[in-house]
Amino acid sequence: MPAYQNIQDKFNSSDGLELFCQKWIADQVKGVVVIAHGLGEHSNRYQNLLDQMAGKGISFYALDHRGHGRSQGKRGHILSFKEYVDDLDILVQTARRENPGIPLILLGHSMGGVIAFQYALKHSQAIDGLILSSAGLMPILAVPRWQQKLVGVLAKICPGLSIPNGLDAAGLSHDQRVVDEYLNDPLVHDKVSMRWFTEFISAGQDALGRAGELTMPLLIIHGKDDPICDYRASKQTMERASSADKTLYIFDGLLHETMNETADRRREVLAKVEQWILSHV
Repeated sequence: MPAYQNIQDKFNSSDGLELFCQKWIADQVKGVVVIAHGLGEHSNRYQNLLDQMAGKGISFYALDHRGHGRSQGKRGHILSFKEYVDDLDILVQTARRENPGIPLILLGHSMGGVIAFQYALKHSQAIDGLILSSAGLMPILAVPRWQQKLVGVLAKICPGLSIPNGLDAAGLSHDQRVVDEYLNDPLVHDKVSMRWFTEFISAGQDALGRAGELTMPLLIIHGKDDPICDYRASKQTMERASSADKTLYIFDGLLHETMNETADRRREVLAKVEQWILSHV
């Protein structure tokens, strides 16, 4: 018997985009996890977490963010970071409506970590816990300051102008299969717009500066060798968060996708995430 019933669906954003979402519904649900994925990827890249939680009464909900995966929208483009947060709220409210009285945990990875963080700041009463995975609060940019200033100008003049995101897939995982699958995945893209860049940087800085407003149960995981998002921002978030219940794991030697690392190391990460989720539902 399958561990989950997978349901694929679509919903409309407040500005009329058709967004893809899917659910993995468990038997005898005792908790729900909503996933906000990272830049350029999509909702199908969290199978290791699903496998870890199979048979434990946890249902999962995830969307492909606008401009990602099977959702509509120009690839890697937004006019305001608020668009991501508003889209996510539709999915969270759906999960709430379909699981009344069931604890709901929001998990955000990388860019999705910034989306989830901003969501928690705006809609703290809608979630019962927050998990930040390699959150992109302080991206490691190989971009000279003068070029960053130029991007700021272009974001106003031609906000939809797209460029490669510069993400090196080798920084995702030590597991070469994960890297190869990412590079060959037709639903993965490497585009960002000028406006996306300025909105993403601003949203991360704002979230980090407001970390003291977090009060819900909080789990943060990050690889210490992550070459894409600086783990020190995760440490700062943990230090500043007002949550009475907060846990931080910085994994020595791990890269950006800790849950997709080599089999021996990802088991360590997934076991800690599983333990935290089950203890909070």
